[in-house]
Amino acid sequence: MKRIWNTFCEDISKNRGVKEMTFEKEIVKGFLQALGWSRYDGNLEEQYGLYSRKWIPDFVFYLNNDKNAKEIILELKKPDHKQRKVDIEQIEAYMKLTDCRFGLYFGEKLEVFYLQEKDGKRSAASVTTIDWTIDNEAGANLIELLDFKNYNREKLEQFCSDHLYLNSFLNLWRTQRGQKHLYEGIMEHFMLPKEMLSSLQSRLKFTIVDNPEAEEKPASPAAFLPTTIQVQNGKGNVWLICYDKKFFDVEGCFKKYGQIYWRHKAGVQNVQKGDVAYLYSSSPESAIRFKVEVVESQIPYSPAVDEGDEFAKSTSNDIDYSDKLFFLVRPIADTNSPTLKHEAMMNQKLMGKRPSTTKLSKEEFKPLRQYIEQHFDDAAPANEPIAPAPAKKAKPKKQDKPKAKTDRRPPFKFSMIGLKPGDVVYFEHGDIPVTVVSENTVAYDSEIYTLSRFCKHFMPDEGSENREYQGPAHFLYNGRTFG
Repeated sequence: MKRIWNTFCEDISKNRGVKEMTFEKEIVKGFLQALGWSRYDGNLEEQYGLYSRKWIPDFVFYLNNDKNAKEIILELKKPDHKQRKVDIEQIEAYMKLTDCRFGLYFGEKLEVFYLQEKDGKRSAASVTTIDWTIDNEAGANLIELLDFKNYNREKLEQFCSDHLYLNSFLNLWRTQRGQKHLYEGIMEHFMLPKEMLSSLQSRLKFTIVDNPEAEEKPASPAAFLPTTIQVQNGKGNVWLICYDKKFFDVEGCFKKYGQIYWRHKAGVQNVQKGDVAYLYSSSPESAIRFKVEVVESQIPYSPAVDEGDEFAKSTSNDIDYSDKLFFLVRPIADTNSPTLKHEAMMNQKLMGKRPSTTKLSKEEFKPLRQYIEQHFDDAAPANEPIAPAPAKKAKPKKQDKPKAKTDRRPPFKFSMIGLKPGDVVYFEHGDIPVTVVSENTVAYDSEIYTLSRFCKHFMPDEGSENREYQGPAHFLYNGRTFG
């Protein structure tokens, strides 16, 4: 098995730039045949069609030449492809549709998925990832389990169960609660006195991902100590990020969704989770309007990124965002303070004529950062504006009537009407069948879309790409729209 693994890794190393189809036909097929899986032997199906159109996994593994006994789904990407959230959603959908317990992802790495059920919901859990490296013992051990002659479903399930159990410890130790247990385990393992805990905590700062759902296991963390500990020094950075209100309505998006996916681009490539940013609105406001926190960074593109598209006043349809990265910001506070207008800061000689996106944490921008922090904290919030000079009250016009308060409808989800992944609905213009992938996405012709994005691409009207659509109003299920 080690020889087969090393040969495959060498082939991948030599062909990292090949197209996906070449990777499949010339490299992966040979690897699977070496493991005993082949369509000639009746235990492998290539480009298996789940539905009409192109809802097709790359490979499906069978047992005993029985195509009803589907065992494993294999989804391929190019060896240099960077995995996105949509890739995981895709293989999860295939596993659910075929009832396969096991999924394999071949791309820039090998990843194993296991379909598990919790609280009546099925989801594909990531079991382990393995790099394509020569003499990788983890890779050789895995393909030994995948060898057709020795294949045993129970052994592969045990492999997944063991790794998921280990993952539960790792998830636990990434929480505040688990971190304390880990420190105590380190002290117990190295026989350090308890009073050294605070000193240890102050000297080392672990990278923590707070996950309150992590489940505690009745075992000593010291028994599973990782070989290395990732250490992160310092605090989050502070940024000044400029945006143009003429192109995107930041305030409107915050009011509706409470967050914005911002693209990593020039000036903000290094924005990280935990950073704080002040958002500067250009002319005509020419002022700092929002203070935001970065709740996640380096996010691969997924349909969720498109949620704020309706607030984009000008878009370019030529830009492909599929390989872009984003960071997610949520507002902490907003203000209309005159002290944070461009003119006021320029008069203090803290800002030039043309403000630009800046990392305020740099020492050279310390005076500007201190000014912004002080005046933002002291300013009245925008929803309680600074009182203007007293003026006579204008008489209300007769036609002026208070607007009736209405409850905003919650975002549409397929589960609201009893639909689940794998169900088929129809786009009313052309009666195009699409398949439900998640709560708010569908698949068509090997692509995954939100409902509004699908309308933009396939609405028969001219110029539909530049319009916004209420997606659910254009799809049918049992002959009725669900918008």
